[in-house]
Amino acid sequence: MNASSLSYKETKVLELLNKNKADGFIFISTYNRFWITGVNTTFGYVIVTKNNTYYLIDARDYECCKSQLKSIKCVLYEKPGDLNKLIKQLNIKTLMFEKDYISYIDFNNVLKPLKVKLIATDTMILRAQKTDEEIALIRKSMKIAVKAINFIKKNIKPGMTELSVKQMLTIKMIAEGATATSFDLIVAFGENTANPHHQSTNRILKKGEFITCDIGCVYKGYCSDITRTFWLGNPSNKMLEMYNLVLEANKKGIAAAKAGILGSKLDSVCRDCISTNKKYADLFCHGTGHGVGIEIHELPNVKQTYNKPILNNSIITIEPGIYEPGFGGVRIEDSILVTEKGAEILTAKAGK
Repeated sequence: MNASSLSYKETKVLELLNKNKADGFIFISTYNRFWITGVNTTFGYVIVTKNNTYYLIDARDYECCKSQLKSIKCVLYEKPGDLNKLIKQLNIKTLMFEKDYISYIDFNNVLKPLKVKLIATDTMILRAQKTDEEIALIRKSMKIAVKAINFIKKNIKPGMTELSVKQMLTIKMIAEGATATSFDLIVAFGENTANPHHQSTNRILKKGEFITCDIGCVYKGYCSDITRTFWLGNPSNKMLEMYNLVLEANKKGIAAAKAGILGSKLDSVCRDCISTNKKYADLFCHGTGHGVGIEIHELPNVKQTYNKPILNNSIITIEPGIYEPGFGGVRIEDSILVTEKGAEILTAKAGK
């Protein structure tokens, strides 16, 4: 992680400390430890104070962290009680923690024994606005996913199974530099496309039916997400009607995306578009989108219940859909960078 990203993230945490009159913030979750340090480790505690950031880490990752983290103080964790010892050394009386990630076991076995005042807070919002470094990594992750989508469009053939196409997509993304898929990829054919979270099977592809590929990968710790629905051969008039309506909703959502718009309002842009055809008004059964970053689902959300603004430099998906049981479904998903000027489509090179 570069110095600019670290400074920005520490400043975000310090704002929380000052607002809550707290002495320190402890990060236990894998995701937030990676966010604040840029290093993936098996175990550890990151403690941010008003003066410094400390990484209490065991011998498995200590030397690696020490060599990489020049602006973070690495402390060797050797035995139970070392966390309590460090908290006392830092004179922390009030400690904030990530209530959206802490398990009941960690709260009782790790936090309560510290015998300090504990303040729970939602931390995912800290990651909503991406730094320039994060945006560059996510942009690369998206490019890999786009290459995989375009590869499949050129190479998919009747007779292939959903599972075989899923395997091809995974192999392609790994070959292009990804370290993993960012979720269990969705590949669906025909009537199976009516299930938004279909589990791929040995269903064989035929000409003239819907194909939905919802894919993403992880590149240097950051995720991508894209969905395309297409077909081989000639689609029916109904297929075209559904597809064109979803495509219109997708385009309108992207056009309306701008820093400051409420997530619920942006959702309504896509939902209202699909509702113009009463046949499909009740067949859009999920939110329009979600944030993407270290996790595949982050803040901000784009759904009816998220009455908060989409923040500048956040990365979200716009993924309207129509799903008719027994017939099939269409989802068209793009990931976009939201700015004060509007949206940049990070998945634009995967044709629609």
